[in-house]
Amino acid sequence: MPAPTPALALLRSEYEALSALPTRQLTLDQRRSIDYFFADIDETAAVEPFVRRWILRVHGLDAFVAQHARMPRADSRRPRPATDEQALVDTVAYFRQAHASGGYLDYQKRRLEAVPGFAWSPRDSTWSARFAEHQEFWEANGFAPRRRSSDPAEVRIGRWVAHQRALESRGQLRADRAARLRAARYRVL
Repeated sequence: MPAPTPALALLRSEYEALSALPTRQLTLDQRRSIDYFFADIDETAAVEPFVRRWILRVHGLDAFVAQHARMPRADSRRPRPATDEQALVDTVAYFRQAHASGGYLDYQKRRLEAVPGFAWSPRDSTWSARFAEHQEFWEANGFAPRRRSSDPAEVRIGRWVAHQRALESRGQLRADRAARLRAARYRVL
């Protein structure tokens, strides 16, 4: 198993302390989360089979990220080949779907967030990163990024800006994103 990240070490430390408390002092969420904690740190812990299966999936994701230094990526071919990486992509999609329906305990949610590169909504994370790049570009250069530049990074940011404006003109830009683009120091819209 890969070395724990700082977030995972903190999570385990917190649940180590919680597991030492009397159960009457714990909430239902904490009591149920402790089962996941024990399964996470001890493969011989006596837990329900569904808890063990969930933790084994997370450990598989941990191992992949440690080996490849990235989250698993979906294969663009159709039909998608049945590879170990594609199975992990499907597992991560399942994790996100279960979270969206409110089906996770505190430990489960925080355990997934401790996986390097994991995001509940990767598209939102990517959008926020592009927005930050736009603001940083303006701050550093004093002018808007151009789509016709010799710098590939500037071109990428310029294309992102053009795409946001096109979405806005077609009425397809999410309201929260449009508000951020209008309220930014260096406005896009």
